[in-house]
Amino acid sequence: MKSVLICENLWQKNPHLQFTIYFMAIERIKRINEMIRREVAAGLSRVGQGEDTATGKITVVSADISHDLRGCGVVVSIMAEPDEAARLMSWLRRHRVDFQSLIAENIALKYTPKIFFKQTGAIEKGDHVLDILNKLDE
Repeated sequence: MKSVLICENLWQKNPHLQFTIYFMAIERIKRINEMIRREVAAGLSRVGQGEDTATGKITVVSADISHDLRGCGVVVSIMAEPDEAARLMSWLRRHRVDFQSLIAENIALKYTPKIFFKQTGAIEKGDHVLDILNKLDE
């Protein structure tokens, strides 16, 4: 009981310690996000092996794991026509468990996060802007 009081007093009296622990937690979350992003990107070719799926059109932009490490949103960009992009998103959602298995095998976490795929159009918009700028240069 006495050690608990000492720890609580130390925590209250040292705001630098509070910041350090908070900063370390944020840095850990960032590292885990990057590891999950890399694992999903590398897994695209492994999971899609043997299927007629154009996984080369999928780019994993980022991953955002929850603070309790139980859920993770993976943001992808798909360079394809809208109907093919919808088909590829449905393929990703169908193979969500396969990606979770890859994460469980290669990243040591207490819990394997449940993955949710989200699509962004940022890369397509950037390409459109570059095309406009190139046309203005000509």
